[in-house]
Amino acid sequence: MNDQPVHGDPEILAMMAMGEPDIPLTDELHVQDCPHCLDELNSLVRVTTLARSGSPLEHPLDAPGPAVWRSISHSLGLATDVVPAPFETGASHAASDPAASPLPVAISSPAASSPRGHRAHRRRRRLVAPVLAGALAVAAATGAILVATNALAPKTVVPKPTILAEARLTALPDWAGASGEAVIEKTGSGRQVVVTVSESRNAPGYREVWLISSDLTKLISLGVLSGAEGTFTIPSDVNIADYPIVDVSSEKPDGNPAHSGDSIVRGTL
Repeated sequence: MNDQPVHGDPEILAMMAMGEPDIPLTDELHVQDCPHCLDELNSLVRVTTLARSGSPLEHPLDAPGPAVWRSISHSLGLATDVVPAPFETGASHAASDPAASPLPVAISSPAASSPRGHRAHRRRRRLVAPVLAGALAVAAATGAILVATNALAPKTVVPKPTILAEARLTALPDWAGASGEAVIEKTGSGRQVVVTVSESRNAPGYREVWLISSDLTKLISLGVLSGAEGTFTIPSDVNIADYPIVDVSSEKPDGNPAHSGDSIVRGTL
């Protein structure tokens, strides 16, 4: 009487690891209740995750099961299924004992039963072995390159902008309840002003940000404020001391580029 437990089909486990659809419900239920099959599935999932992400795993992978090599053989259209012979990991062992290198061995199939089949089988084995060895070498080299690149890549540090001036923006009489703030910063590419405005009135038109001289005779438009906050570049030839007032106006789309005279908030740097 055979008391050995019946486990899931390795090919079904490989299909589940690769995310194939239409897995029989009985196989899914079996894997959930069978620790052995669940461990095998988790091992195959780690292999597929490594292959898809290109990132090395923290721990060495287990040798792929026969189902994986069987799928490779079928994809290559081979008459035999190629699986790796048992081998020990470690470069020193492989170098000292050539017999321990992971050379693939063939599982017999009807096509290999005749002398012609044996000759074809040997030719295929000679072709498949370098292909599989090359694939494993490429995977190992790719992982090493990824680790080295990540370790040696220079870390880009973006310096924080320097604050040059600030202004609290207060509401004008027609815009009671509005408020805001303006901060002039110096960055690697020049100067900019960050404007924040809070006002509950949903007025038609748009809002425009200005720099105005202290005597209110000269002004420079910095752009349209969309939303509650905006960042605007200050022209390099503008002296902030000559334009210390930050103003946010309510404008109508009338085609007139001049200030409307309807300021929402205003403040002096």
